[in-house]
Amino acid sequence: MAQVSTRLIETLDLIENRVELLRQQAIEVEKEKECLIGLIETVASHKDLKFVSEGEKEEIQISADRLMARCLTVEVRVSTPRNASQQEALSEVDQYIEEELLNRVKADLCGSKAVCEAFLNACVSEPKGPVDLRFQSKIIECAAEDQKKIRKRLESLFRTIEHTQNNVSQ
Repeated sequence: MAQVSTRLIETLDLIENRVELLRQQAIEVEKEKECLIGLIETVASHKDLKFVSEGEKEEIQISADRLMARCLTVEVRVSTPRNASQQEALSEVDQYIEEELLNRVKADLCGSKAVCEAFLNACVSEPKGPVDLRFQSKIIECAAEDQKKIRKRLESLFRTIEHTQNNVSQ
């Protein structure tokens, strides 16, 4: 009996390792998709497009739209187990990002960069500037996996804002 139990437990341990590997691979696919979307957006809005003819610009835009549509057909989802309070905190964090950051990007690029930086500083143990304390109080309530995803999302948004600022100022 003990031998059977040991063998079953060892099998479950192996399966657990494979499940974790599967989750990690799926997360990598999600990251690759986000990276590709960012690259497509960068090419479609590149500052050098002003130096190409209208026909070439249209062709580039059509190709970018086609690639974006194909990229968006890839759906990979790794769910994060969370309790009710973690779910609510995540919803509030998403709402802060939407209302206080994404909605102001087009109207106030510099202000949105400062907000993004304060949100990012709320996600790290050693901030390099001002911290949005309301945001920080909510992010602390999120599941650890969600905290990592939010930080990566904010880092990506920050890079995009900086890139946009550089393109606008040139």
